[in-house]
Amino acid sequence: SFRGEPLTHEAAEDILIGNRGVEGRNHSWILVCGQNPAYDEFPCQYQMFFRGKARNSLWYNPVFKVFTLDGKEVWRRSDYKCRQDKDTPGLFTFTFCDNGVTSK
Repeated sequence: SFRGEPLTHEAAEDILIGNRGVEGRNHSWILVCGQNPAYDEFPCQYQMFFRGKARNSLWYNPVFKVFTLDGKEVWRRSDYKCRQDKDTPGLFTFTFCDNGVTSK
């Protein structure tokens, strides 16, 4: 449930989209700390979720700052297609394609 009501597919997407577009924000979430040491190594991360143009499409676009081995500061991003489970609101499968290889 969410806010005392049964969780719906639309509400689950709204939770992920968060504050994107509110008061000019271009991000859904800003990660400030977490429980995964691999991700905590990034000095800044923006988590962006948005609905696509196709019906029932949702995308996830993480953007994160990294330092290269030679000390340069660069930003990297990825694109994930999000698919909701037909029967369970809030259960998503994230698909990522890198150089022709698709990962779920």
